[in-house]
Amino acid sequence: MEIRVTLTSTGPIPEALVALVPPTDQVLSDETLYGQRLNFFTTHDDPEALRQALRAVAGTVAVGVVAGPLAKYPAKLLLMDVDSTLTTTEAIDLLADHAGVGPEVAAITERAMRGELDFAASLNERVSTLKGLPVSVFHEVGPAMTLSVGAGELIAAAKAAGAKVGVTSGGFSQLVGPLAERLGLDFYNANELETEIVDGVEVLTGRVTGAIVDREQKARDLLRFAHSHGIDPAMTVAVGDGANDLAMFDAAGLSIAYCAKPVTQAKADVAINFPRLDAVAAFAF
Repeated sequence: MEIRVTLTSTGPIPEALVALVPPTDQVLSDETLYGQRLNFFTTHDDPEALRQALRAVAGTVAVGVVAGPLAKYPAKLLLMDVDSTLTTTEAIDLLADHAGVGPEVAAITERAMRGELDFAASLNERVSTLKGLPVSVFHEVGPAMTLSVGAGELIAAAKAAGAKVGVTSGGFSQLVGPLAERLGLDFYNANELETEIVDGVEVLTGRVTGAIVDREQKARDLLRFAHSHGIDPAMTVAVGDGANDLAMFDAAGLSIAYCAKPVTQAKADVAINFPRLDAVAAFAF
């Protein structure tokens, strides 16, 4: 089977790792903004076994063993998570700090991480603590959403390759929408915080309105984003850091875990463990 093996790192790529790649004369080496990238165009009967073998000894080197159309051609669609992927921040934490309920929200998050709450229950409970917060908070919190290093470069690389770029987020449309517009993205979806007028001031009700952007919704977002542009899902790349991204990973042609939790890394085709989001381009384009 024809495959592409991609190795990329902020430092030198060990020769011992390179030696494990099936022999080929088709090797491309280039320097990136963050380090080195090697592409090997070769063949292997069991790409998954090769991926596991390479990742087991790769250390800090990010490894991709790509089969199918993405082995030869650049992706046509890139869909990313937002909190702790496109940005280094978590929107709910930023809003909670402004509402003075940071510790309370952190405790709910911890319960969710222990498996005591599913995503929807955790989201609804955390959002309930924001009741009464004026919507003017979005103008204060928006600028505090810090982009991951290399985010702009990744979006530029995708656009240069002719790919569509979007985000799907368990965060909030009132923050994700302006961010997507500022970055020139082609698609976004996020949870909508319900508002009401109280004494002439628009405030949050402490509820989410509409469909919750959970694990399954993220997968649906990828498929509808691809369908709306006539793109085969096999030509798509999904990037995220948490368990909420795993269904999206399954729906994509290539899944990339970015500075992710162990369970997410284990399920992804590629795991990037150094904080340069533009390293995604090494595998996607």
